[in-house]
Amino acid sequence: MPDEISQSPAITVEDIDRATEIHRATEKDSAAQGYTHVSIDAVREANIQLGEKYDSLKEELEKTKKRIRTIEILDDLIEPMATKAFWFMCVYCAVVAVLLTLHGFAAMGFYLPEGVLKFLVGSTATTVIGLVGMVLTCVFVGARGRGSY
Repeated sequence: MPDEISQSPAITVEDIDRATEIHRATEKDSAAQGYTHVSIDAVREANIQLGEKYDSLKEELEKTKKRIRTIEILDDLIEPMATKAFWFMCVYCAVVAVLLTLHGFAAMGFYLPEGVLKFLVGSTATTVIGLVGMVLTCVFVGARGRGSY
């Protein structure tokens, strides 16, 4: 330890008097060059906050990726069922249309009782309204929940 003291340069009273001038000159040079003095604690705190923000954004990204993947899977599962429901509705309506046309023109002596006619017309409306309503609202929105589409 005594060797270290003897090897360090001697500080004079003049050096102590000039210390504030040297410090001010250094601050002016730093300010002129755009430097700002920041404490180590401030840098550590900023680094900690940056790390926390990074972690939260990374977590949010993972959740978003999972949500997107879930929507893609639901689309793949729902599409065939929606297509089948649509074609069922089209075929059913076409069959009812043919039956009503045959009954209306009394082609080949074709006749349907009034109760059957009411059932066919009512069930057609129910099929169209029900299936379209289910496919467009219940299945797609219900499977994903509101606000995820």
